[in-house]
Amino acid sequence: MAASLSTRQHLLAVGLTANAGFVDGLFFIHLGGYFVSFMSGNSTRAAAELSQGNHLAWLAASSLIVAFIVGVMLASFAVRFGPKRFHPPAESLLTDQVTPHGSAVWVAYALMLLGGITAVTPPLDIAASFIVAAATGAINGTFTRRGEVTVGLTYMTGTLVKMGQALASAMALQSSVYLFRFLRYLVLWGAIAVGSLIGGWSYLQFGIAAIWLTVAAMTVLSIALTWRVRRRNA
Repeated sequence: MAASLSTRQHLLAVGLTANAGFVDGLFFIHLGGYFVSFMSGNSTRAAAELSQGNHLAWLAASSLIVAFIVGVMLASFAVRFGPKRFHPPAESLLTDQVTPHGSAVWVAYALMLLGGITAVTPPLDIAASFIVAAATGAINGTFTRRGEVTVGLTYMTGTLVKMGQALASAMALQSSVYLFRFLRYLVLWGAIAVGSLIGGWSYLQFGIAAIWLTVAAMTVLSIALTWRVRRRNA
């Protein structure tokens, strides 16, 4: 969970979450109410559209969900079979250690880059939202333990629950430890909220080309993580 991350790991989580929020805000406006990161929202929309007989809208929301799952799977394969310089697969699956997996981040970056290229290249732009949804799915493979996600970076309902629990414990026990946990969860939630705000504003200013801002940010995060891993393993 986010409270167990080191300061550097938490900063990486915040950066990746902010990027997911950015493209979610951007594409929410671009697609007229669909998400590329918030799959609970797409699930609700898909069900609501189907109940009204809007089959094309149902298909659009459902396809984004499928794309997200494909991205999760690609990141999982990368963690299992990716370069050992990021993390030996056995370590990822058999221990309780929580560390960022560079392979998953690079998969997310590659998908985001491809999404950026298709977004500004007609007629390929129709595929951009699905590729970006896969990228946000892949982002969630960054922090895993024994093959399962320990820190969900693009879905905040669980984070809000933990935030409320931590704040309640901090008040009940007068504990600075729980207050610190609350603040960490708050920062993580704030990252996706602020990222979405900036993404929406950027779309209104620059159109779909604003996606290159998140591609640039993902480039920095991917290179920084790789440099950190190489320095640690040197």
